[in-house]
Amino acid sequence: MAESAVLKPVRDAQRTRAAILAAAQEAFSRTGYLDTGLREITAAAGANPALVSRYFGSKEKLYEAALADLLDARTITTLRREAFGEAVVAILTATVPGQRNPLPMMLLASADPTARAISHRLLMDVFIEPLTAWYGGARGAAKAACFSALASGFTVYRDLYPLEAFAGGIDDETRRWLAATFQSLID
Repeated sequence: MAESAVLKPVRDAQRTRAAILAAAQEAFSRTGYLDTGLREITAAAGANPALVSRYFGSKEKLYEAALADLLDARTITTLRREAFGEAVVAILTATVPGQRNPLPMMLLASADPTARAISHRLLMDVFIEPLTAWYGGARGAAKAACFSALASGFTVYRDLYPLEAFAGGIDDETRRWLAATFQSLID
């Protein structure tokens, strides 16, 4: 008697975890921490809701992993200092398909005290402190704060609360001003 070949779905824990993480980043960036449900995330990832518990432990830990995956000071600290301002502006104005910005996640999570605390801790540990060290010197922390304020402000008014002046890109004068301002944190 011949055995029938039944095809079982291939399970790939890394791929499933990555799909849940990507779906969480999208959902948290679109609707915020409080208004995003685990069923919504897992449906978008094509995964069983129980897998959130297996891979992440809880919604809070999923949020933490999703944000930690996006925050990376090396995006900035690996730039050449001589052309720092121009490089930062190029990053901020680039449209890269599939690239996610952590700022919407953080801002939309600020209504929840736990998610806000996670955001703040990760921002400090993963971005501000390494950026401060990279700037160095007595003003390193102030420069990291100025960098974050300028980059965040630009992102908020380009993406979350779009200003007409930023619609369709920024003009050359604004680009030069932004580049010079970011460069002033180096020079």
